[in-house]
Amino acid sequence: MFVVFRCSCGRHLYAPKDAKTRTCPCKKRILLSKVRILARAEDAYAAGEIVRRLQLGEHGMTGFKPAKL
Repeated sequence: MFVVFRCSCGRHLYAPKDAKTRTCPCKKRILLSKVRILARAEDAYAAGEIVRRLQLGEHGMTGFKPAKL
């Protein structure tokens, strides 16, 4: 199970439900016990889709780029 939440910088993130902290790319360490959970997902793929949808809805673009393999 994964939880989706938002950093104070505005970025949406996800982490395993049993994790205690998560570090945002902005270098802030977030205590998961103190964040407001926006959504829950069964697996990492579903959590990633939720994060992309939230980022797209708020800012009009995700900032994510597909990997070039």
